[in-house]
Amino acid sequence: MFPIAVFCAAPFLASLLLSLYLTPIFRDSARRIGIVDRPDGDLKTQKAPVPYLGGLAVFCAVLFPVAIFLRFSDQLMGLLLASCIVVMLGLIDDIGRLSPRVKLLVQVIAVFLMIKSGIRIRIAFLPPIACIALTFLWMIVMTNGFNLIDVMDGLAGGVASVSAAALAVIFLLQGKQIGMVVSVSLAGALLGFLRYNRSPAQIYLGDTGSLLLGFLLGGLAIDADYTFRNPLGWMTALAVFAVPLFEILFVSFLRFRRGASILVGSRDHFSLRLRKWKLSKDQTVLWSCAAAALSSGIGIIVMHFRPAASLAGYGIIVAMFIVVAVWLKAIDMTL
Repeated sequence: MFPIAVFCAAPFLASLLLSLYLTPIFRDSARRIGIVDRPDGDLKTQKAPVPYLGGLAVFCAVLFPVAIFLRFSDQLMGLLLASCIVVMLGLIDDIGRLSPRVKLLVQVIAVFLMIKSGIRIRIAFLPPIACIALTFLWMIVMTNGFNLIDVMDGLAGGVASVSAAALAVIFLLQGKQIGMVVSVSLAGALLGFLRYNRSPAQIYLGDTGSLLLGFLLGGLAIDADYTFRNPLGWMTALAVFAVPLFEILFVSFLRFRRGASILVGSRDHFSLRLRKWKLSKDQTVLWSCAAAALSSGIGIIVMHFRPAASLAGYGIIVAMFIVVAVWLKAIDMTL
């Protein structure tokens, strides 16, 4: 048990320290060259421009410890190469706006490279082509899910750190070192970044970071074996990412009812509704992370139950988010 603890702690601490060191460097660099998010009086309500490039700091803080503590396999190289493409996409979008079609095309290319390295969803009763299509769908949804919730200081980073920790636990239970090291490195990097991203944020993830988080976590999640004891265990992957998946479904539903595009910004986000209610930014982030931790914890536990018993646990998660959705929908955002 001790060697495993050390094997987890070393990359976590390395990423944490690197992130604490690199984030202010990227913050100051972004401010000097003008890569900042400027307030617009609508969705961007910060008092002054806030530097981007937080995503680059997180990626570097993950990449170096992974290179030190792991041997590069085809799958690991494929995931990191595809993640580099997503980081470049986000960086270009942070510097200058890209159209949704271009962003989707580049994401598809990145997912193709990841699949080519051997990382894809494998379901025994489905033909390979269906599994590949499902992999594309999962990765595109995940990549843009964390981008969608990145509308408040500390929210995307906080929720992603919980999801990374949950994946680390799953990989630890299954004895998968590569997934465990990458997951704990990402968790450490995000905790270091959050030191500068909590309200009032000194630096933002930007599209560079939010797209990276969704892509990297989505790719890692594919490598876990959820059904080795329970054929319904795949629902645990949905439980681990319940918060961003809830955001996608909730915002899509509200915008569909209004006839608005999912690609157009609005105040439909669950976090903005919580703020409209009476929670502070820090409280909103805290409760969102708590919801992510609760759904992840339930998912990890019931993954080891028998199918019939596990349905009760998964049902609790679904019921919890349905109740929250009904409550949030009733909050008047027009005032």
